[in-house]
Amino acid sequence: MHSLISEQLNSRLDEVVTKCFEGNRIMDRGVNVLGIKFAMNKTEKVLHSKLAHLFPQLADEVSSYQSSRNNLTFYGVTPADGSDYSTPLNFFEKMLDFMVDLEALISEVLELADSEEDKVTSVFLQNFLMRITLVTSQCLLLVDKGENYKDWMLFDHNIDDFIVL
Repeated sequence: MHSLISEQLNSRLDEVVTKCFEGNRIMDRGVNVLGIKFAMNKTEKVLHSKLAHLFPQLADEVSSYQSSRNNLTFYGVTPADGSDYSTPLNFFEKMLDFMVDLEALISEVLELADSEEDKVTSVFLQNFLMRITLVTSQCLLLVDKGENYKDWMLFDHNIDDFIVL
């Protein structure tokens, strides 16, 4: 099998895929807590469809790219998530922290692609990173709104106004 991405770079792309599935796990658990513990049913529904479902799609973009370069994707193990949150803001902060970590991982892989002079993978990762920054912006907005709202039921009522994705 002739691959167009180095083994080391492809392994790092596998890490991005796994991290995206970890994001799905975090988001699924978090919105479940929002809906059950905090009775934020509207927020649960909106964030589940807009964010939690987005992460497997992002993983698929990376694995599809790997396939297009004749490389296999290794799907790593994602950690279990039984997280509990004392406030919805704690979940939004965890989402933001996760996104910052994901951006950093993608940046590292991009640097490796550049060092290997794999321009095609570099361009793919640059475009992918720009998509990810939109999700990070969404998470940052949720944190900012969460810090300013004192009434979580009002936040839940207004959630549609906070969605920019």
